[in-house]
Amino acid sequence: DADVLAFKLGVAYGHVFGHRGFTHSLLFAFALPTLAMLFHRHLRASAATVWSFLLVSLLSHSLLDSLTTGGKGVGWLWPWRDERFFAPWQVIRVAPFKLEAYLTARGEAVILSELYWVWLPGVVLVLMGWRVWKRGR
Repeated sequence: DADVLAFKLGVAYGHVFGHRGFTHSLLFAFALPTLAMLFHRHLRASAATVWSFLLVSLLSHSLLDSLTTGGKGVGWLWPWRDERFFAPWQVIRVAPFKLEAYLTARGEAVILSELYWVWLPGVVLVLMGWRVWKRGR
């Protein structure tokens, strides 16, 4: 979350330019990949690959943040609405901002929650995709 830098700049959490604000919006999720396509040659990838990778990354990150058990929600509809949203269920323990907090019981619970709800499904999806790709060859 590059937007946590807003805290260092004195931007309040709930501000549109704060944590999980405009950088988690649908507009940002489509605009940044579109802009990044201009640099696809420097990235040694096709424009479609750059756009698709960034779009999926930004949308999935925003969705996962909406599944957390804390915070103020995600600013999906900025600039049309300043409202923040959560998914209908919150299953991922919200992560602490301070690194040393991960060395506590709460930090351990966060790590286990992310392993279970984020990394395990992610690995399963990658393995399924790899299997489909391998069959197609």
